[in-house]
Amino acid sequence: MDYAQEIEERLRERRLPGLDELLPEEFVMPHYGGYSIANLPATIARVLGAELAGAAPPLPEQLWADLAPGARRVVMVVLDAVGYLHLQRILAKEDSVLRRLAQAGRLVPLTSVFPSTTVAALTTLWTGRTPLGHSFVGTRLLLREQGVLANMLRLAPAASRQRGVLLDWGWKPEEFVTVPSLGQQLTEDGVKTVAHTRRSFIGGALTRVFLRGMEDVRGYVGFSDMWINLRHTLCEHSSERLFASIYWGGLDTTGHTYGPDEEPFRAALRHLARSLEEDLLDRLPAAAREGTLLIVTADHGQTATPPERVVHLPDHPALRETLLLPPAGEPRAAYLYVRPGQAETAQAYVAEHLADRFVLVETERALAAGLFGPGEATPEVRARLGNLLLLARDDVRLEAKEKKATILGHHGGLTAEEMLVPLLVARLDKL
Repeated sequence: MDYAQEIEERLRERRLPGLDELLPEEFVMPHYGGYSIANLPATIARVLGAELAGAAPPLPEQLWADLAPGARRVVMVVLDAVGYLHLQRILAKEDSVLRRLAQAGRLVPLTSVFPSTTVAALTTLWTGRTPLGHSFVGTRLLLREQGVLANMLRLAPAASRQRGVLLDWGWKPEEFVTVPSLGQQLTEDGVKTVAHTRRSFIGGALTRVFLRGMEDVRGYVGFSDMWINLRHTLCEHSSERLFASIYWGGLDTTGHTYGPDEEPFRAALRHLARSLEEDLLDRLPAAAREGTLLIVTADHGQTATPPERVVHLPDHPALRETLLLPPAGEPRAAYLYVRPGQAETAQAYVAEHLADRFVLVETERALAAGLFGPGEATPEVRARLGNLLLLARDDVRLEAKEKKATILGHHGGLTAEEMLVPLLVARLDKL
């Protein structure tokens, strides 16, 4: 068994005390203590000679220390929704620069966070804090300060199709996530920090959450100019300490649209990798390669969710009547707000009618076990998590409304496809 297989087996077998008897064996628990994306920011800071106060500890040194000597520039590439298992299956069949980078460096699995969704995971990657520590605990959240169940991607009431309504109401991104960011702390330590994101995201509220403190934020249109822009960044700062980041969300969109197991997803990754090779690596001068450590990871994976496997809440009126609000959180990890005195009724209904598709866990028990991270929840965070967690098994999901299913790939839950993400580390001057 090679090292990556050993880590994968260890992550699959790991249980959380207090939840081990409740959750099925196929669920993968977040490993905040050393083998998760929460541990990556402190690792990046350590390579660059800095420290992240209050962050989760760095990754174990055997994952990166032998590739770090002499490194003065770190590039973090976040490929939204590229799970470790999907990547492994693709690289086993296709000759890709990603496979050659892994052979020159290292490719192992880490865990995402819980919930395994973009807003929670990206905030973790940009702060080094667990979801419990940074407070951005899901896509649909009850914001008690505004008195609304909000969609945090649209920044609007969950029932609205508009965008940005919360901003009109005075909601401030800088006041929602207040823990120090990776960009802030590296910039204060004298590291040049440059982020590359989609041009249309620059100045947006979520970018203001994720990229706080980054000295320079550069926009791209597609993946070709993204890699070209990164090449220019590395050439411009070849003689100084540098942290450069790239976020690519196109694969997440492709997976949602077609499913992560389908040909369009594989093609999208293949074309992205080809551009990485042709537009960045093949044209990068030796001076810009020198001392540059490349880290490729993901915020979470994805799992296929066929339309026929969707559970519509209106089809279960007895369960819906136990709820105060529509489900929050994620379709595959729902936060249920139960009416007073109705918790046992809700639990009994799920046990009788939905036990083959969902696992129901008391939120307090999940918090005590550390599913969202270690420590105590603040009153604001606690209010966002409901009374019960409804966790999807296999390929199902919960929808609050009866509607045609158009999204064929999802994430947020605890299956290995969602929770295991890649950590690919390579020195560009060793290629």
